[in-house]
Amino acid sequence: MHRNSNFSFSLHLTGAGAYGQQVELRGGDAITVNITHMDNLVLEATFSGAATGAGPLKIAGVIKLHRAAPAEQPTGNFGNCDPVIYDKLAGAEWRSPSECEVKFDAYARKGLTAALAPVVSSFTAGGWRVMKQVETQSLTSIPRHTESKPFQLNEQQMHQSSAFYVLFGLPDSSPAVERLNQAAMDQMQKAIAAAQAGHAVPMDAANDAARALDEASKIGITVAINLASQGISNFKGGHTVTQLAGGGFAVEAPYVQAPTGGDIAAAQRVTYVFVGAWAPPPASRPGGADEEILVKGALNPAKLLAVQNIRIRIQGSTANAQQVIRSIDWSALKALLAGN
Repeated sequence: MHRNSNFSFSLHLTGAGAYGQQVELRGGDAITVNITHMDNLVLEATFSGAATGAGPLKIAGVIKLHRAAPAEQPTGNFGNCDPVIYDKLAGAEWRSPSECEVKFDAYARKGLTAALAPVVSSFTAGGWRVMKQVETQSLTSIPRHTESKPFQLNEQQMHQSSAFYVLFGLPDSSPAVERLNQAAMDQMQKAIAAAQAGHAVPMDAANDAARALDEASKIGITVAINLASQGISNFKGGHTVTQLAGGGFAVEAPYVQAPTGGDIAAAQRVTYVFVGAWAPPPASRPGGADEEILVKGALNPAKLLAVQNIRIRIQGSTANAQQVIRSIDWSALKALLAGN
């Protein structure tokens, strides 16, 4: 273990004489750690090398850590699989999933991928590029204390393996982007000219043009399942609630607070699609004031590994959101909900 790496080694000897000193890596010191055994209950390793305390020292030792076997905890069942949690991440923030959770996660992702496949085909055929999308990988970790709750797939957990998403962008050379970019630049030039002439600065028009460019040239789609509720902070009232022909309903809000927070300057136009066990929110109140919209889900706590509701978040223009909704394979979503 070299001193200039991202790792460190220190040893505090609490005995007398040569056995009472602080030891650490200095200069060309190096310690090699060899893990001989590691599972969810045992960690055994040896280490040897040179370090510096009151003077140069040769170091060698053995590490043996054991913990009592925790009580086996089951998760939900999902067909032919083992529901017991065998936690290999003892002490970590997240835990190991059960075999049934891994199987269900793969099932849910496969169904959502099928549902959004026509969306990807539709937009890429129109010149859009997939800028980023979730990678297909087996579930390896999951938040603790979730084994007794309906399984969630939710980007709010801030963990790559928990999110399901796809992001599109139009190339800068696209005629639509060039047109909107020019409009934004024209409005900004007008604002600058007005400021130089001592007139009122029309920044609202410049900001609206920049928003139009962003909304028309970028699309962000994220999907979550089994949410108890969805809160929407809209800085300007005027959300709409629409029943969808494919099932469920959509809520569009023009100034939704960004997932990273911030004020109206970073707000986004977002359309939410709700399918399954959801209750539609009331219509927008008049006046255009800021509003907090709450869409409530209805989950059966006994159905742990089942898709009970689906929420799709579409960030982008109204026209692009409608194209996403029209392109979704609704039969794939209904199959997920029917497989409970």
